[in-house]
Amino acid sequence: HTTMTLTTSSRVRAPAALRQRATRTHRSSVRAGAARASLRVALHGAYTPTGRLLAGLLASQFSGANVSLFVTADDVTTYVPQDMPDDVLEQRFNASAKELKACAVIDEMDTEAVERAVASSDVVVIAHESGARAAVAVKSLRAARSGARVIALSRVGVNRRQERPFVDQNVKQKTMVSVGQMQLPIGGDVPGSVGLLDAFAQAEETIAAEARERGFTCTVVRSGQLRGNGPLLLADLSARMVDNLYDVKFQDLYVKRGDVSEGYTKRLNLAAVMRYLVEPKSGSSAALPEDIEVLSVVTKTNFFGEQTLTQPTDRERRKGYDMAKGRAPPAVDADTIERLLAEI
Repeated sequence: HTTMTLTTSSRVRAPAALRQRATRTHRSSVRAGAARASLRVALHGAYTPTGRLLAGLLASQFSGANVSLFVTADDVTTYVPQDMPDDVLEQRFNASAKELKACAVIDEMDTEAVERAVASSDVVVIAHESGARAAVAVKSLRAARSGARVIALSRVGVNRRQERPFVDQNVKQKTMVSVGQMQLPIGGDVPGSVGLLDAFAQAEETIAAEARERGFTCTVVRSGQLRGNGPLLLADLSARMVDNLYDVKFQDLYVKRGDVSEGYTKRLNLAAVMRYLVEPKSGSSAALPEDIEVLSVVTKTNFFGEQTLTQPTDRERRKGYDMAKGRAPPAVDADTIERLLAEI
């Protein structure tokens, strides 16, 4: 039996000054814990929106010296902005400049370097939002050691991709066609392309095979369609306002076992859940589920279209946050995540 749980429905909103103090205290306590943390973590897809949020959370918790970030060749020297003020960088990444600069930033195409980092890691996290990139990244797990853990991002609908609405989410990449001054994806399928959910299915199959061969354990974390970007800079406002509305309007979290629902997931809370799974608060990963879905909004598709089954965060808990000024709600806390996982 599974349950759907609202994370913050009974939470009392504190005044703004207390919220800011609580956020600073939380970050300090996380960093204090980092000094004693010995886990080594490798992160695939550190350059994706979810991956960037997760990179900061991991660097803050485990100290950058214990974290390897796999990025594109172009990002190797620019991943941590050198000219960004420290306070803005911390707002963007949820980690200090010192912690981020201590991370090992590795070109994802450097197979030898990636596999060395995977082989020396206690936990490997795969945070690609693209199924095709995830299917490539999981090949590095052939270097994972026995007893390691893998946290892999996937999608709801992977096991139901012949059903609505997942059929539409699984279409292959289309050839771009010129229509007047525009380029539109209305041509035939791009040769060799694979649907998003098909690609994630391939990645999951590879993980399962390598887990049997290498002797590591894995938790698949299924998101819905991804929305939100966490803390916001003014430069992002015009392009990302719609997505970032999720950071205020949908602060709650719904967790179930397996692939059974549909909906949307806020990236910041998704990153927080994946960070938690790297090292559970209890210190033991033995009881962690093998397959969970994490949603911020639960929907259902029927003959009439998409129906929303869950309610937005109440107006009282939205007060004090202003996306235009970069004031977004913090990520869901470890106590809440622990409770949600215990209840499924």
